[in-house]
Amino acid sequence: MVSDSIRVLLVEDDLDVAAGIGDYLEAHGLRVDFAGSAGEARARVAEASFDLLVLDVNLPGQDGISLCRELRKERGLATPAIFLTARGELEDKLRGFDAGAADYMVKPFAPAELLARIRAIHALAGAETQAGPMLVVEDYALDLQAGVLSHAGRPLQLHATGLAILRRLMQAHPRPVSRQSLAEGLWGDEPPGSDPLRTHVYLLRQALLDRFSEAPIHTERGIGYRFGPKA
Repeated sequence: MVSDSIRVLLVEDDLDVAAGIGDYLEAHGLRVDFAGSAGEARARVAEASFDLLVLDVNLPGQDGISLCRELRKERGLATPAIFLTARGELEDKLRGFDAGAADYMVKPFAPAELLARIRAIHALAGAETQAGPMLVVEDYALDLQAGVLSHAGRPLQLHATGLAILRRLMQAHPRPVSRQSLAEGLWGDEPPGSDPLRTHVYLLRQALLDRFSEAPIHTERGIGYRFGPKA
């Protein structure tokens, strides 16, 4: 079965619910680890590697959405996550996807549907991994082969120059990159006239704003540019 290699961390504080979900997934070939709180989840993630996280939103101490955001931004975790919640309003779903969710399921749900979504997300993640090497900075992922920047579940196809700029900035994160270094990386010792780097950075920022409503490229006065979601 395709699912034999899928290892899931199920973060659910209701033991009966966790047992029911875990039994069903394990019966269909998945390996399931359990955590009953955000603290336990952080410990499990530090101990082992998982193919997918299944997070209950209403956890004791810290909710699943803020936990997911923390794992992505502070620990650089790129593991796909599915949120489980009793609240299905659009605003709740948008918060989940903004935190980096790959999917969002409203309780009650059929375990068979959860299994199907886990398999689909795992298959997609495997295809993306095979597509090319990735650079990950907080909740931004850059596929170097496909030239696609992804954030909050949204992809942005980049032109060659934009890809080259982002690659250099993300590789240097959190340090800035000098204008001279960027220009030399793009054009060698013979850059075209009228400050082309500034123009390309401006166009790249506009593309990021249009797609993600934020442009995490910051000007470091007297130095150059720096990549990072926070100014």
